[in-house]
Amino acid sequence: MTGLSLPQRFRSFRSSFQFKLFLRFTVFSAVVAVVCGTLFVLHQINQNKSHAEQMLQLQARALADAVRLPLYAESVELLENHAAETIRLPEIRAVEIASARGKVLVRLSASRPGSSEQLISQTAEVHGHPLTVSPEQALAGEQSGAGDLVGEVRLYRGTDDLWREGRRLAALSVVLATTCWLFVSLSCYFILRRVTASFDTLMRGMEKVHGGDYVSRIDIVSDDEPGRASASLNELAESLRQREEENRRLHAELIAAMDFEIASKEQLVAVNLDLEKEIEQRTQARQELKNLVQQLPLGIVWSDEHGEIEYLNSFMVETFGYGGNQAPDLDTLFALIFPDRAYREGVLEKRRAAIAAWEQGSLVTFYEVSAQCWDGSVRHLNCSNQRSGTRIVDIMIDMTERELLQQQIVRNQKLESIGVLAGGIAHNFNNALTGVLGYISFAKKFLEPAHNAHELLQQAEKATKRAAGFATQLLSFAKGGAPLRKGVPVAALVEESVLVSTKGGNVTVSIELDPHLPPVFVDDGQMRQAFNCICLNAVQAMPGGGRLTVRGRQVCSERDRLPAPLCGCYVELSFQDEGCGIREEDKSSIFTPYFTTKAQLGTGLGLATVHSIVTRHGGMITFDSQWGKGTTFTLYLPVFSLASAASRADGEVPAPEPRRGNAVLVMDDEEMIRQLAAGVLSDQGYLVTVCSSGQEAVELYQQALEGGTPFLAALLDLTVAGGMGGKEAAKQILARDPAARLVVSSGYSDDVVMHDFHAYGFCAATVKPYDPDQLCRLLDGLRNG
Repeated sequence: MTGLSLPQRFRSFRSSFQFKLFLRFTVFSAVVAVVCGTLFVLHQINQNKSHAEQMLQLQARALADAVRLPLYAESVELLENHAAETIRLPEIRAVEIASARGKVLVRLSASRPGSSEQLISQTAEVHGHPLTVSPEQALAGEQSGAGDLVGEVRLYRGTDDLWREGRRLAALSVVLATTCWLFVSLSCYFILRRVTASFDTLMRGMEKVHGGDYVSRIDIVSDDEPGRASASLNELAESLRQREEENRRLHAELIAAMDFEIASKEQLVAVNLDLEKEIEQRTQARQELKNLVQQLPLGIVWSDEHGEIEYLNSFMVETFGYGGNQAPDLDTLFALIFPDRAYREGVLEKRRAAIAAWEQGSLVTFYEVSAQCWDGSVRHLNCSNQRSGTRIVDIMIDMTERELLQQQIVRNQKLESIGVLAGGIAHNFNNALTGVLGYISFAKKFLEPAHNAHELLQQAEKATKRAAGFATQLLSFAKGGAPLRKGVPVAALVEESVLVSTKGGNVTVSIELDPHLPPVFVDDGQMRQAFNCICLNAVQAMPGGGRLTVRGRQVCSERDRLPAPLCGCYVELSFQDEGCGIREEDKSSIFTPYFTTKAQLGTGLGLATVHSIVTRHGGMITFDSQWGKGTTFTLYLPVFSLASAASRADGEVPAPEPRRGNAVLVMDDEEMIRQLAAGVLSDQGYLVTVCSSGQEAVELYQQALEGGTPFLAALLDLTVAGGMGGKEAAKQILARDPAARLVVSSGYSDDVVMHDFHAYGFCAATVKPYDPDQLCRLLDGLRNG
């Protein structure tokens, strides 16, 4: 103990029995001192308060005797004098004198304004003298009884002196209690130190024995209980010393026997290690196999001979939504995914045949089924069965996405081939219509409005423009109609298209769009046309009225199941009507051009146009329909992002400086259009030069430029069969003359060059079939501006 540092001594003292006894005595004495001091202070405070109340009562009675006559006479002045004398007494804060009727005659207050001092009040009644007094009472100085009530006085005394006295008593009691507690604690410490000396000696001896020191002995300092315990401990130490020597001898013999045993078991240990390694490898291989099965893109179900399911891989749970809790056996699982009883019996029959084929010759047999998921969707599966020991393995390959993808590929190939054909037909048709419309307009100039043929030419002009509209619809799903995409808010686009398409009908529209929908990367004009076609179909499907519901949400391939081959983030728009629906035999043809079930209402190009527009935007359109219950068309449109918009050119070619002259170059591969343009423009005073290819236009423009008589403008056809078109010709002309004024002309009104002609160096664009008057106005504007 003497070799220990001060902190070690303190920690040793804190863990000793002496400290625990000292702590208990100290705490007990502190509690006793606090309780006694508190009781003493409370008692003294109560006594002081009682004494103050008694003194206040005596003062009230003295005042009552003094003011009897003035109160009886209700002399306020005398009463105020008595009240003023009384309020001068120590601690008196207020005096009130009231008549017998309760009327306060005098009220004086000595309290400080705003003071929150607690006051003590005493009341003394003022009675008149009795009328008769007996001789004995008179000799004794007593009254026979109180007279009539004259009034009463009330005194109010402050308690600041009582609180000061209480605080003084509290401080004194704390000092006395602390002194007593310190004295008792020190006394207890010295007494306990003396009492526990022999106990400490016993404990040190026990620690030595516990540490294995069986040689040292405990000094016996007294003949009390600890002393006798020390003697017994010395005897125990001696016994343990002898037993330790015996144990050492036995230990040596045991070590020799164990060495022999270890030597004989080394071979067994090596064998056990090999077995453990083999078991670990098999366990690891089993776990890797299970992980592989868990990640396979097909369903795996293990069941025993009684149909109890032992394992379902994650594909089954994620695809169908049923885990082990909902489907503990095969009967329950098949009842969930094959709700139709007759169909389920057929599937079970195929399953039994597949198991029998495997048992007979390990022959794998596949059979196709249609299974229903928890959300009502149907998946097409290719199933097979195998037996592994007592287990039966069901393998289910999901063919839904593959079938949809094959259908989409076939549909796209058909639409692509039809689109190419439609584009070529529409382009040639527009060229022909340009000549027809131009010559009709040209012919109208030579006739007076009152001429009989003038009205006929106007009707022919209207019919020609209507035919041009049909050609434009053909081009909507042809390859030439490339969309001009940009970020477009979904809500405004949908609301405008739907409300316009259903206006004036008896169809109720409900639009339920997520308020946080991002903008989509589309051509708003083409997409508005697609929405109009879908809404028009819905209105035609509900001639008697109904509800058209449009819903929208954002979907991502990371968390949602999207139709193949979509990948990324899209806005999903669904148009649900309550119409007649689509027959099963018509579902495979609804996107085919010119296929229609309403020949009296449409041409069959609506849904084909929608499919072409959505596909060219990098999206997809699907549908779900039941005959007699309605149809839902679902569109997946790509979400707008900075990366998608960055690929589009943002520069515009500045307007060229004005040029002089009336020479105009016209390039078109149609002879009729060249002759029409030459006749119309020559009639307006222009010098017209015509050619049939882009290469010829470049050469003519170069010759005019070198000759010092450059063209005022060049009208270039965008598409030339078998030769250079207007786009390439414009590049070469601008390379020779950056100030050239070029006008692009095409029957492909949806071509990207026609919409963004400035980006390709053109000053203006005109769509075939164009009006000769409109062409003249266009050139006049270039000449004047």
